[in-house]
Amino acid sequence: MLKKNNKFNVITRSHILILLSIVLTGCDSKDPATQQQPQYDIGYTTIEPQNIELKDEMPGRTVASYQSEVRPQVGGIILEQLFSEGSLIKKGQPLYQIDPAPFKLNLKSAESDLRKTKANLTTARNKANRYARLVKEQAVSRQDYDDATSVYQQAQSDVASAEAAVANSKIDLNYTRVTSPIAGRVGRSTVTAGALVTANQTDPLVTVQTYDPMYVDLTASSGELLQFRRDLASGAYSRNEGELSDITLTLEDGSLYDRKGKILFSDININQTTGSFVLRLSFPNPDRILLPGMFIRASLPRGIVHGALLVPAKALTRTPKGAAQLHVIGDKDIVELRTVTTETLINNQWLITKGLQAGEKVIVEGIQFVRPKSPVTKSHEITDTPPEE
Repeated sequence: MLKKNNKFNVITRSHILILLSIVLTGCDSKDPATQQQPQYDIGYTTIEPQNIELKDEMPGRTVASYQSEVRPQVGGIILEQLFSEGSLIKKGQPLYQIDPAPFKLNLKSAESDLRKTKANLTTARNKANRYARLVKEQAVSRQDYDDATSVYQQAQSDVASAEAAVANSKIDLNYTRVTSPIAGRVGRSTVTAGALVTANQTDPLVTVQTYDPMYVDLTASSGELLQFRRDLASGAYSRNEGELSDITLTLEDGSLYDRKGKILFSDININQTTGSFVLRLSFPNPDRILLPGMFIRASLPRGIVHGALLVPAKALTRTPKGAAQLHVIGDKDIVELRTVTTETLINNQWLITKGLQAGEKVIVEGIQFVRPKSPVTKSHEITDTPPEE
């Protein structure tokens, strides 16, 4: 039994060797061309410098250009509300009528006091004039003349005080009709007829807001402000001051506001808690599309970059640590893996600030088929520009 098994093993090994030799011979007999790696058509774009306009997208909220919290300047009972809530009103338009009866009485009393002081003034003036003649004739003493002159001057002061009281009473009477200090849209009234109000109370009777123009407050960091000034001073880009009056606005629903605005001012102080400052814009709003408190995004022109290098976004790859890389066709069509610095994405193209030169060829299509330091044997240039967003 043992001899038979050995014989079987020898036969099996010989058969395996024969089969292997047949397979190897068959592989050697194939056409060498079939053993070459397939060649893929690689698409590239030649980077050309161009001038582009950079814009900053900043979030913000709309603010009424004017807002007035209307409060009474005299106390009394509200007799009537003279406006419709939510309506547009003019500057000086009456809003409330406070009971004027007590103020009319005060005015009459002040006018009566004025007449009395004027009568006293006439008497004092005549006496002073008469004593002035008599003192020259030594018919009265100098002391009597001085006393008469003093009384006359006191009467003049009383008349002036009474005239001021009359004017003040007239002002208080006018204040019984509460008017709007600005033009705009009036809000919800906090009081009704019959309510008791006091002068300069804490709670406003109603709020009036002006919607045209509408202000937009943006918040930017102090770091962004410093970087912007450094770039502008270094000549990284240039800016025309006229662009500051050509600002676009995107509304909450993503639609573009059909009117352009301008920059009014930037806050002179930096918020110590957040390290940010406020930038205020102004937009015309004749159709009242913008309302206070709306969340918007403003597109502000930063400046024009001269000789900017843009590459399609799909040509850019990133390392696990986030570094940006490009595959560039270098000398002798050898692929180079280049680390670059990106700044911003513009119309589906990355702005490259470091690591790339004008005229270089950047691989856009077929990146998965190339390897660094490997040759590119088949390629074509892509000239189509990406569509604008």
